[in-house]
Amino acid sequence: MDKSSKNYSSRIYLEKYLEDFGKKSTVYTALVEAITNAIDAIRNLGNNSVKGRIEVHIEREATLVDDQNTSIRKITIEDNGVGFTDENRDSFNTLYSQLKSSDGGKGLGRMFYIKYFRDVSVSSIYSDDGSYYSRNFRFGRKYDIIENEENGHIAGDDLYATGTTLVLSGYIGKTAFNDELEVFAHRILEKILNYYVISTIDMPTIIIYDGDKSIQLDTLIGEDENCDIRKKDSGTFTIKDQTFNYQMFELRRVYTQKSRILLTANSKVVTETKIENYVPEFSTDFVSTSSEGQDVKYIVRFYVYGKYLDQNVNNERTEFNFADEADMIFNIGQKDIEKQTALEAKRLLGDEVKTRLEAKRQSIEKYAEQNVWYKPYVQYLNVEQLKMNLSNEDIENELHLAKFRQDKTRRENANKIFDFNLPNKDFSMKTQVEKIVDALTETDKSNLAEYIASRQTVLRLFEKALQWDSEEKYEKECILHDIIFPRNRDLTDTHYSDHNLWIIDEKLNFTSYLSSDKQAFVESKDRPDIAAFHYPVSYRGVNEAQNPVSIFEFKRPGRFDFIRQTEEDPIEQIVRYVKQFRDGEIKTPEGREILVGKHTPFYGYVIADVNGDVRDWLSDVKDMKSLPDCQGWFDDRTNINLHIEFITWEKLLKDAQIRHRIFFEKLGIN
Repeated sequence: MDKSSKNYSSRIYLEKYLEDFGKKSTVYTALVEAITNAIDAIRNLGNNSVKGRIEVHIEREATLVDDQNTSIRKITIEDNGVGFTDENRDSFNTLYSQLKSSDGGKGLGRMFYIKYFRDVSVSSIYSDDGSYYSRNFRFGRKYDIIENEENGHIAGDDLYATGTTLVLSGYIGKTAFNDELEVFAHRILEKILNYYVISTIDMPTIIIYDGDKSIQLDTLIGEDENCDIRKKDSGTFTIKDQTFNYQMFELRRVYTQKSRILLTANSKVVTETKIENYVPEFSTDFVSTSSEGQDVKYIVRFYVYGKYLDQNVNNERTEFNFADEADMIFNIGQKDIEKQTALEAKRLLGDEVKTRLEAKRQSIEKYAEQNVWYKPYVQYLNVEQLKMNLSNEDIENELHLAKFRQDKTRRENANKIFDFNLPNKDFSMKTQVEKIVDALTETDKSNLAEYIASRQTVLRLFEKALQWDSEEKYEKECILHDIIFPRNRDLTDTHYSDHNLWIIDEKLNFTSYLSSDKQAFVESKDRPDIAAFHYPVSYRGVNEAQNPVSIFEFKRPGRFDFIRQTEEDPIEQIVRYVKQFRDGEIKTPEGREILVGKHTPFYGYVIADVNGDVRDWLSDVKDMKSLPDCQGWFDDRTNINLHIEFITWEKLLKDAQIRHRIFFEKLGIN
């Protein structure tokens, strides 16, 4: 024969094909496919005088321990349907068969058998022209679906009835398969509950056997409150002129399941989605009270079906052709259907959802009461979208995020508040103040209140540190120093909110660089307690000679001996520091020279206590001028551009309290 004329047929290597087949499936996909095929076979029998029956027999690995659920090694599914006629047989051996296309069948479901079981065999009796025939075969795993087929006429026709026995053995799935009978039955039933939804389907009796125990599936379903699966509400909804139907079931045997939305096509469950993805209040079990007064946990299932779903399912019936979101091809996405179903679920369980939502809201408000700076942000939370059973960490994160968003909005709108121009003949101070206050959000007011309240706390702590202790000794200056600015720190490792330089001078909040008592700051051991570099007038930023420098020295409260020790003289210490700056002896943390010039302004502050001797020393020896309250003195060393002030600890505290008094009064926190 001429090889060029030889007929070659395409072949598929099944095991390779199965690697990418049904990636979202489980072993129950195969079992449900077998049972639904049996249901179809019974429906196709067309003999209403015979009650349809399907039996599922579970065989497990041997065990020496009673009541232990070992791995399932074999499952036999028997039905009294039409059997494997020649037509069914030819369709069975053809991928993408069109025999059941009118019922949504794609001819691929049987591939799940060999995806999850090593050995699959079929024994069937069918009728043809009043005679009965037997057909037996095994599923192939290489190129042929049907192998070792035997088919022939059976003598004694009156002794037989049609039907099929499918044997699935040698489980090869990747996860354990050892569910107890009740779980097994429920998982099967959940997948085929939609068959019980459609009233036109006369469902056969389905019984599952496991050793000496058995469960008849339809006995688990009913409208009585004692049923394990309770048929509840049903209804329809419309999305863009497409009608969808749903049936709601309550499942009493909960195990680890969640309330779900199941989208079905052609009587098969295609996708499952947790309702909590749309309504968080469905994340935990619901509870009802039985007729005996006992609490019973349950979850809900919403089975959705309709023409749109039937027409747009993939060949394997594991996914829909449309995407999650609507697009140019499909104007309804999967999420559109699920969202609408979730709204129906929320409506039907409205009272329970409201109770859970209120509990969630109360937990957030309780946290905000304990962390008052978050109270204004509670109103910006979409509580309905937050998960159930929020931990304190969850609430903190949500409120912090809300604060960030609101602060961002506030910053963006800040310039709009001050949109008036001066001079303006219509300008009114009262009008502009009202305008600004109205523009402030509760968040702005809360932020300001928190900040002022924190300052009051600092001043109380500062006042306490200045008091006598039990031994009538003042706290060492290091404690007061740390309140004002932590020692051995600088602004490279200290945020502005972590120091309290505002006690001395408000402009120091805006200091660009500051070093506190750092040995490395000065090449010699003689170093200032604090040295601050400012921008012009307020603070030093760029390292430029015209920008001022501030220097601070602290002396422990109750100490006065510094007037008799030259090396402890705080006035002269500051003068020495200024000379070190001018001579280039002080470096930045990066080792760069700090630029100062002939006209660089310096400000020196000494914070200490005074007595009569110190007062005399300041006026007679240091020639410093006294302020009217006799708690402060000042002098100017024009030869080095130094303005220096001597301030008592008491004056430092008192002045800070006076500056803040009006704020404290407005907040009612005096």
